[in-house]
Amino acid sequence: MISTKIRENLIAEDLFAEKIFWLNQLSGELPETNFITDYVRPPIYAGNKNSLSFELSSDLSQAILSLTKNSNFSTYLVLLTALSILLQKSTRNNDVIVGSPIYQPEASDESLINKLIPLRLNVINQLLFKDCLLQVKEKTIEAYIHQNYPLDDLMQLLNIPNNQNRCPIFDIVVLLRNIHSFQNIAELKNDLTFAFEVQGNLIKGQLHYNTDLFREDNITKLINYLTNIIESTAKNLYLKISEIPILNEFDRQQLLQQFNDNAKNYPVNQTIHTLFEKQVEQTPDNIAVVFERTHLTYRQLNEKANQLARFLQTLGVKKGEFIGILKDRDINFVIGILAIYKAGGAYVPIDSTYPLNRIEYMVANSEVRVILTDSSCFTSLGGLIENCPHLESLICLDINPQHQELLKQVKFNIFDRHDFDDLLKENLGDSNVATDPAYMLYTSGSTGFPKGAIVRHDGAINHIYAQFDELELTEEFAFLQSAPSSTDISVWQFLAPLLIGGRTVIVDIETVALPDKLFKVLQEQKITVVELVPALFKGLLDYTSQLSNYQRVLADLKWMMIVGEPVPVRQVNQWLNLYPSIRVANAYGPTEAADDITQFIVDKPLPDNQRTVSIGKPLANLNIYIVDSEMNLVPIGIPGEICVSGIGVGDGYWKNEEKTNLSFVPNPFAIAIKVLPGNRKDLIYKTGDLGRWLPDGNIEFLGRIDHQVKIRGFRIELGEIEAQIAQHPSVREAVVIAYKEEWGNHQLVAYVVANTGLTLTMNELRSFLTEKLPDYMLPSALVILENLPLAPSGKVDRKALPKPDMRSELETTYVMPRNEVERLIASIWQQALNLEKVGIQDNFFDLGGHSLIMIQVLSKLREILKVDLAIVDLFKYPSISSLSQYLSQEAKDDSFTDESNEQNEKLEAGKGRLKQRLAQRKKQNL
Repeated sequence: MISTKIRENLIAEDLFAEKIFWLNQLSGELPETNFITDYVRPPIYAGNKNSLSFELSSDLSQAILSLTKNSNFSTYLVLLTALSILLQKSTRNNDVIVGSPIYQPEASDESLINKLIPLRLNVINQLLFKDCLLQVKEKTIEAYIHQNYPLDDLMQLLNIPNNQNRCPIFDIVVLLRNIHSFQNIAELKNDLTFAFEVQGNLIKGQLHYNTDLFREDNITKLINYLTNIIESTAKNLYLKISEIPILNEFDRQQLLQQFNDNAKNYPVNQTIHTLFEKQVEQTPDNIAVVFERTHLTYRQLNEKANQLARFLQTLGVKKGEFIGILKDRDINFVIGILAIYKAGGAYVPIDSTYPLNRIEYMVANSEVRVILTDSSCFTSLGGLIENCPHLESLICLDINPQHQELLKQVKFNIFDRHDFDDLLKENLGDSNVATDPAYMLYTSGSTGFPKGAIVRHDGAINHIYAQFDELELTEEFAFLQSAPSSTDISVWQFLAPLLIGGRTVIVDIETVALPDKLFKVLQEQKITVVELVPALFKGLLDYTSQLSNYQRVLADLKWMMIVGEPVPVRQVNQWLNLYPSIRVANAYGPTEAADDITQFIVDKPLPDNQRTVSIGKPLANLNIYIVDSEMNLVPIGIPGEICVSGIGVGDGYWKNEEKTNLSFVPNPFAIAIKVLPGNRKDLIYKTGDLGRWLPDGNIEFLGRIDHQVKIRGFRIELGEIEAQIAQHPSVREAVVIAYKEEWGNHQLVAYVVANTGLTLTMNELRSFLTEKLPDYMLPSALVILENLPLAPSGKVDRKALPKPDMRSELETTYVMPRNEVERLIASIWQQALNLEKVGIQDNFFDLGGHSLIMIQVLSKLREILKVDLAIVDLFKYPSISSLSQYLSQEAKDDSFTDESNEQNEKLEAGKGRLKQRLAQRKKQNL
């Protein structure tokens, strides 16, 4: 706060004018202008700083001083403009804020109202450097004219928090010692200070940095990038901002050649099934695939696939034709994949748990003539596919005696195992080539409809063989097939072991979601590689950490692969502390490029203050580029869009030329890269993900550019959910965002505005969406607002949306548990859903529950109450009250069949045992 004497010397009108100026400058959302830190920001600023000195060359210094006619202020503006351009390219934001010491006043330092002021600058790609320099000059002069308004007062007025670990408005300060006092900012809690000084004919500089946040090698690179910008613009004032290079030729070659030096020879000119058939010749009696108590050898699996393939050919399956598989994952699913390949086709997995209208869309859009299914899914298909004119045949991979009844309802052919069980078992001749489609996976689409991404045999093979090398896999390879068939993760889980003589061990979703079951199967099946999304990894980690050293042994496991979403550093470190010899592979990749394109191996705990777990380096025969919005390479440490070229890049989206052309683009770097085996160097796939190169050639993943997220390994376009919500007749507007929870998981939240005069309830909207979207795309919270908050641009201000309170958003009144059973269930729900309290009338799904959490809750209920519950029971009884009543009824049904005193005594004894168990659990604080 300023002194009374100073206030009296200020004219009231001038003070008001300065206040209005700063309100206009700093109102609205303030951009965070900073370089990405190397380490996690400590909660309290410790003042640990270091500095690197540098100087511009004599020629460059002379060029700037000549341009500015030796004016210190003009020299400062040139340096300030160059830094603002580097910040714009680093933050991908035209709006940047830096701190500047006030222009050297005549008054003493003790009488200063402000020591620093914020400079808010607008750096636009289309501007020439000269015009940008003039704008910076105008903004800086305006700020200096108004530098006497007390910014402490303004911060209170704008409710800007004063943090303990950083400056409140800006993190970076830039100054010229010739006109600014460095002493005024020596104790400032900022991250970086660029301090320049004109000394004779040279311009020298120091970069002061917070060592708790930045590594010295990255600070050195920032100095080099800034110098490159200054040098380019000093030579040509008429360069567009977008054309100003940060990289020199050495930097370009490092990014294009050194970081992508990974050529290897793999059999990418063959097909998946021919490689499998060669493996059958080498290991015919090895176990190939396991599901529950059933297994097949390589010879048996090959023979069954050959029989089904011959039958598909009798149905006229052509080269490259898409064939649907709509069934749960089991051994027949693997037989179906191989049979489709052998017949010349490509498979399209259709998740049987999806809502019926989504299944119908995928069947109709893919134009499949044939669907492989089984008896568990069979009878529901009749009325579903009336709007699928291309569909001709359903093939039941087991035996379905009811299909004669279904024949009366539908107009297509229905077959089952009897129709192909007696066909020849020998291999068929080759029907396709390596460049033909291998599979098509439907990914979430921003228009409200999923889009089919096509991947070829050569891309899938390159991924599999690259992982053979990365993970040093051999014939002992036993892979847990745990991912839903609709994900790209599932493809190589199904197929990779079959190309090297290993075992594919298939488990259902309940087994993989329940840590105790998952742990048991890892032990019993001697699994060597398990691949989990972070949510499942955390569950297994929590479970194994409670076991003794003897109990937690996983003697055969060699690799823990984590995919789908970023994994916290602390969880990786916890795993390696428990299992020092089981390395962690953090993999990253999009469906459109045959799954993983980079991978990072972690063999020892990472520093606790490391921000993220790297996603590693490009896999073999793939080139990675990180580019800005103009498709220019960005330097090490600077964020940009991750792009990939090479053999893994797929064939685009099925019958969606517009989306294909936006994401699959010509490669501007094709001439500069090496020719790789089966190379597709002329095409780049733009992932839409942000990342940055690290100095050692690894990549740090930074999230999405657009409104796309990953939930439990599924890629989700938030726009698709918004489009489905907008179809509800009572909805006027809708926005969906993903909140990142403390433990790293994302939570989907929908904000909805109802049409004027209409009412809308959460239950109504949830029921509506359940019929249109799969479980993983259903919002965990629905917030009904009168209006959506808007930014000054007129767009929805997503950051201004209120954080959901799951309890307050419920439409039910809180009712506390009434007995021990309800209290126990409530305790389990609270722990699983991370809520402080749960009422007995609350709906599990309205509280944010989903299928994975449901399975974990189910496991706890079974363990503690010793009851035989199924997943379907939790769907039927989604509240504590209804579930408790169901359990009570089940107990009665199990306890007696008549009204005899003997049975009543047994029932009372059973109740007594239940009370004893509950009392024991209560003592254990469960």
